[in-house]
Amino acid sequence: MLQLGRQIRQLGGILAVSSGISALIMAMGATGLWQPLEWFAFDRWLRLHANDNVVDNRFLIVTIDENDLQELEEWPISDSSMAKVLQQLQIYQPRAIGIDIYRDLLVGNGRTELKTALQTIPNVVGVEKVIGEQPVPPASELDPQEQVGISDLVADNDGRIRRGLLAIPCERTVKSCNDSERHQIKYGLATKLALIYLEQDNIYPRVLDKDRLQLGEAIFRRFSANDGGYANADGAGTQILINYPAGQTFFDTVTISQVLNGEVAANQIQDRIILIGATAVSLNDLLHTPMSLEERLPGVYIHAHIASQLIGSALDGRTVLQGASPWIKHLWILLSTNLTMALVYGAIYHGGVYRQKNLSSLVVAMPCVWFGVVGIVYGFFQVGLWLPVAAPIISISMSSVLLLLRQNQQLHGLASLDGLTRIANRRSFDQYLQRCIHHQEKLALVICDVDYFKRYNDTYGHQEGDTCLISVAKTLQQSVRRSDFVARYGGEEFVIVLPNTEISVAHEILQGIQAKLASLEIVHQASDVSDYVTLSFGMIALDSLRDVTPKVLIEQADKALYRAKHQGRNRISSL
Repeated sequence: MLQLGRQIRQLGGILAVSSGISALIMAMGATGLWQPLEWFAFDRWLRLHANDNVVDNRFLIVTIDENDLQELEEWPISDSSMAKVLQQLQIYQPRAIGIDIYRDLLVGNGRTELKTALQTIPNVVGVEKVIGEQPVPPASELDPQEQVGISDLVADNDGRIRRGLLAIPCERTVKSCNDSERHQIKYGLATKLALIYLEQDNIYPRVLDKDRLQLGEAIFRRFSANDGGYANADGAGTQILINYPAGQTFFDTVTISQVLNGEVAANQIQDRIILIGATAVSLNDLLHTPMSLEERLPGVYIHAHIASQLIGSALDGRTVLQGASPWIKHLWILLSTNLTMALVYGAIYHGGVYRQKNLSSLVVAMPCVWFGVVGIVYGFFQVGLWLPVAAPIISISMSSVLLLLRQNQQLHGLASLDGLTRIANRRSFDQYLQRCIHHQEKLALVICDVDYFKRYNDTYGHQEGDTCLISVAKTLQQSVRRSDFVARYGGEEFVIVLPNTEISVAHEILQGIQAKLASLEIVHQASDVSDYVTLSFGMIALDSLRDVTPKVLIEQADKALYRAKHQGRNRISSL
């Protein structure tokens, strides 16, 4: 029972330390310290499950590439060319057309034609920019409530687009709002297109509460500043994590020149969402995403990915990706660290006794633990929950290192302490005495033993004998000064080293030991000198240790002890 209690206390101490480290890691994470590592993992997860062989047939992207610019010999695309593109597309009845190009200014000829197209094609959505120092208004011909979406994308500090902005209160974009619009909601381009598409399937957005939106069977939880691997991110408006299934290959594409030349088949357009946007490198509408370390993705593709995610989740049950809330993150870090430490404790202890041979196995096993954490996090990621991975690995590693340091310290203690009395052992005494001689310190060396201890064992049993030795050791340790050294020499014999001590002072210390031991009144009926346990002391005090060896000192102290015993025990004898 005592052994079990000691094991529980040991494990409790380990878990208390690991919990403290977990709390420290969480506090450091709150500053954003681990955020780059968590982003790296997030990006890697997305690339691992990307499938470049899958295409979302609900979309067609009309690109404007370098060849188009050379063929049309214009940029921006003139109003007349844009009007023609819209008219060509509308012939085949797409569900929605998104123009990811600003049309706030007149461009060349054909503004009348463009105005007519924008006003007669109700499923056209243009863009405006509302965030930042230089907002860009939409085309004046568009209905601001039905035909305008915001083009703004949310970039993290490393420049990558991991979040989609679905909507934002107009009051957060003061520069683009008048008083009448102040409390309105501005929707993202992707959101507008997705809602238009879903309306034809009789699916409408349902607000469950301030943080949750339902589309079909899918529920989207609004991103908050500390979700997943984020720390203090800008969570303004309604944002979601973008679950990129692939890069550009996820969508069918045609060029704007092909549309103008009538080279696009009806089945490529009919019942689809059409997105028109620039992809030419020279136009610099290219953004970094998690899907590639170097390659950048045109902004029009990112809008398409956000819309595809909304529609795919609502209609096909596509996984909705969300970051773990702060309390789930903290619980995960705490549980993963403590569970690992509990397993580590079981691996390196047996019956509460430290097993040194398992130390090297533990060091080898730590990478397996890391891979296990990575595997668990990736498994949750696959079902739509982004848990932190760097924070728990760092927490587990730090806890393991501290545990190993603690065990090394315990090993050192096992090598230097007596197993029964928990004071210094013979080996430690030999080393200490050698150092004293090396430094030529004046000292008094005392050897003492318990009077008639064999009789004590024979009378009360060996277990009581052990208890007696523990009490004697504790008395010796408590009665000397901080600078003094006490060790068990062997059996019932103990040694005391009193550095820089005059013989008169040494006598006072030993007399104090005798008095303290007497006050304990450890009954010893088999003793010839007292009814209680007593000690005999042999002491040698030297002012100079020049040319003195440990062997000589010990022999002299032992002679003094023999004299104390010969003179009747329970006394101090010195040479």
